[in-house]
Amino acid sequence: MLYLALGATLVEEWIARRDEARLRLVILVACGALARAPLAQRRVMWFALNGGHFIEDADFQLAPESADRVRAILARHDLAEVKENDAINEVAVPPGTAVRISVLATDPEWAQTAYDLLRGCSHGCRVIMARWAPLLTGTDTSAAILEEIALQSEQLTQVQVLLLRVARGRVSEFQPEEIDELGELWRKEFANSIALEGALTQLSGKRGPGWVPDGWNLLEATDLEALRARESVGERRSMRLYT
Repeated sequence: MLYLALGATLVEEWIARRDEARLRLVILVACGALARAPLAQRRVMWFALNGGHFIEDADFQLAPESADRVRAILARHDLAEVKENDAINEVAVPPGTAVRISVLATDPEWAQTAYDLLRGCSHGCRVIMARWAPLLTGTDTSAAILEEIALQSEQLTQVQVLLLRVARGRVSEFQPEEIDELGELWRKEFANSIALEGALTQLSGKRGPGWVPDGWNLLEATDLEALRARESVGERRSMRLYT
């Protein structure tokens, strides 16, 4: 009986180790796939404010007419287009979010276009979450990763809600305090997309501990300082910067 009990214990330990290894593999693969959601969000939010070139994939695409509308609106308000890659490569300085929002939010066509772009992005994020949710609800660690994506998606919806009233013609224009609120929320959600994409990419094992995400070069000084401060002390209550 003793030998049987010992054998059963060893088998149970082997199964547990095998299951743990499988879970680690699932988390590594899932994090790499899930990182596409905040990355796409970053690209959509950047394009809506600054134009340039949008990099598509199967789940996140930009209709040519939407791109044309963004470019026409920027030109109408004498706002120069800034390519995301130029800012990443430090060829161009990222425009201030509040400054751009203060101009663009006065244009109802921009509110409608931005709302449609973010709505499409939200749909893509939900598709990715649904794809991986069945595999990430088994443990506290994997469920916490999925929760971060869900919270990020919820915050993106809050930006859409602010745009909705003008986008759907319920009111003709934003009030000054609403423009300020939109600018603040947009900036924080953009920063969160960069922080989350970086955290998920690191968890996927695709980058080493000293890796710095290229999206950091897109951040405004306040957000970059906050992100660097958090990373320097290694204290991370959330994968996102602002909760």
